[in-house]
Amino acid sequence: MEPRLKIYNCSPLIRATTGLLQVSDVHFLALSSSRIAYRLYENKEATTDRRCLLLHGAGVAGDITYSPLVPYLTDWRWMLVPDIKGMGESFHLHGKEAPVTITELTDDIDALLEHLKWQDFDMIGYSLGGLIALNLNYRRVIAGQSAIKMALMEPASLDREDLSELTEVRKNYRQASNIIRETGDVEQGVAYFMDGVSPNRRKLPVAEATTKSRLAHRPYGFSYALDAVTNHIDILTHEPNHRVDMVHAAKNVFLFSGELSNEHLRKYYQQLSEQNEGWQHKVMSACDHSLPFQKPRQIANLINHWFSPN
Repeated sequence: MEPRLKIYNCSPLIRATTGLLQVSDVHFLALSSSRIAYRLYENKEATTDRRCLLLHGAGVAGDITYSPLVPYLTDWRWMLVPDIKGMGESFHLHGKEAPVTITELTDDIDALLEHLKWQDFDMIGYSLGGLIALNLNYRRVIAGQSAIKMALMEPASLDREDLSELTEVRKNYRQASNIIRETGDVEQGVAYFMDGVSPNRRKLPVAEATTKSRLAHRPYGFSYALDAVTNHIDILTHEPNHRVDMVHAAKNVFLFSGELSNEHLRKYYQQLSEQNEGWQHKVMSACDHSLPFQKPRQIANLINHWFSPN
């Protein structure tokens, strides 16, 4: 399938992929404690005015994460790709790197949606972005709004069925963030994270170097994002019903996992897809946690099918 988008605010990678078109500047929204960068992509050939919010993972900006994927998404006229605070071009208002919480990051995205007057939209989330998507949807549902249809690529907080086991897993990420901030050895901290999140990955030199470079762009922001998820898991461990409620609030979810990711992660995703009507699960062959970078066109095709009105 050839990409058919007219793209605004796009990265050089998207322009190279599409051979297109008109580019405008990144937009910024100043909030009480944040300055959020975002991009809007427009598909001029869309037959509807449907909208989609795309949320990236820890450490890597929105345009870098989704530029391989966006040109092949056909169901929406408008696609909104913000940088989550601490990554890309989004910062705390004071301009320094600082700790964040999942609640705070969800607040930022909620405020952006309100600013743009987006009420009816779909969501795609990756890793950290998947957790924020689930949290945002939960807020809307308990406020009496309709559930959002989602496609989530290995969303944080659903890595394991057993929350105590998940807490142990997150200790590796806490160690990675501590290495970055306490020793200043960014390369070691990033490597520690990669070995934790994708221990079975195929360590191809170019891919390894590219991933490390992306994650090291704003290392302190990356480390605080890791801690935000870990701290949130600690909260869920003491309030397990909250995760149950968050899952039940999500009525239509397509889960992606990598074949090379942890077996317990894939098993729990499959269990969720079997226990919750409206959930589906797809294992992407030869992929690890870096799903949107490894098979963007195949994932886009599956997403198009999932969100298609037909």
